Amino acid sequence: MALAVSYEQAISCCASTRFAQQLSAHAPYSDIDALVATARRIWWTQTGVPGWLEALAAHPKIGDKKGMEGKPEAFAGFSRNEQAASNSSLSGDVQAELTEWNQRYLEKFGFIFIIFAKGRSAPEILAALKKRFNRLPHEELHTAAAEQMKITELRLSGLFALPPDAADRAARRAEQVLTHLAPGHGGAPLRSPITTHVLDTATGLPAKGLPLALSRQDELSKVWETVGEGVTNEDGRVGNLLPPGNYIQPGRYRMFFDTAAYLGACKAAHPAFYSEVPFYPEVVVEFIITADKASEHYHIPLLLSPYGFSTYRGS
Repeated sequence: MALAVSYEQAISCCASTRFAQQLSAHAPYSDIDALVATARRIWWTQTGVPGWLEALAAHPKIGDKKGMEGKPEAFAGFSRNEQAASNSSLSGDVQAELTEWNQRYLEKFGFIFIIFAKGRSAPEILAALKKRFNRLPHEELHTAAAEQMKITELRLSGLFALPPDAADRAARRAEQVLTHLAPGHGGAPLRSPITTHVLDTATGLPAKGLPLALSRQDELSKVWETVGEGVTNEDGRVGNLLPPGNYIQPGRYRMFFDTAAYLGACKAAHPAFYSEVPFYPEVVVEFIITADKASEHYHIPLLLSPYGFSTYRGS
């Protein structure tokens, strides 16, 4: 069944005039996948920064319960639903902090803090706000635009409820995917498709307590999105970096190692050996996974010392 999208519906999903005009002008769409694909193309290639800022400005601030006042009902309804989890977990102290940090964020970047809030608690959102506050303005604008696109996709999907037969087909497809990802190699247990191990070559021991994060670059927007993160354990590993499976989405990935945090702890333990300011405050390793090798396992170890590091693809 063809999906018709009016300007009013489009603007309730993303409050950019140019975006809504373009999305409604291309209607009808053959299915929800075609609709979302067109929305992504319009957002990233035709809307432009002024349109992004227009869309961001329409959102109520996270934690501001009065922010819905004066908003069109369709837009406000979406916002209330998306912020339900955060509002239900909003204590007085967290609300006060959110108010303070929302204002600091606005003064620094010139637009409000936006995040895909569906299912997230108020403390989780506050932690994300503080973390993103340290970014450069151009980096944060692209992150905010990516969060807006997530919200838009959720709202577009919400406009069209799946009929029962389509839901059944989706369930069957999910079962097929789970079967495809079943343990292989003689029934070996599944593990994260991407793993890492950090070894301190100065001490000859695993690097315990080193924060790291795995990101994937969106092919269309070129925005990096964190897909997994953690802190190395006593073995220098993060075992649950990604959900266990035998398949990883092809694309460009980036492993970020917060070596400053680890080397700072080393300095406290061995003040005579480690420098006051780490020579390598961070290590970033980028790698590409192609479609023909998406079912392989990727181990990205890091060999680290105060004045050197190396990496390779392990097994």
